[in-house]
Amino acid sequence: MIGLVACEYDYIVEEVIIIDPDPVNPISFSTQIEPIFQSKFVGCHDTRNPILVTGSAFANLTNGGYINIANPQESEIYERSTDGHGQNMSSQERLLLLTWITEGAKDN
Repeated sequence: MIGLVACEYDYIVEEVIIIDPDPVNPISFSTQIEPIFQSKFVGCHDTRNPILVTGSAFANLTNGGYINIANPQESEIYERSTDGHGQNMSSQERLLLLTWITEGAKDN
């Protein structure tokens, strides 16, 4: 007797994150984003690109091509935060980073 066995697959559907920037209360790079880098990544990224030390992080991110304002979810700095490299970041910190990029990645 011959039996047929079928496999069932559960596919992971990538979640689409929709950000609605708040022009009245924009995310602050200096008080909200840079401190995340200082507490999570400066141990490795004080001399390694992107250099994320206070005072240099913004210039290194923007001049180094790590920010994609046209498509924030494709920003290299955001992609790195979701691929295991940013395992120390909470989901709230990732969302804050993505919102900051969506708002135009201002040096504020």
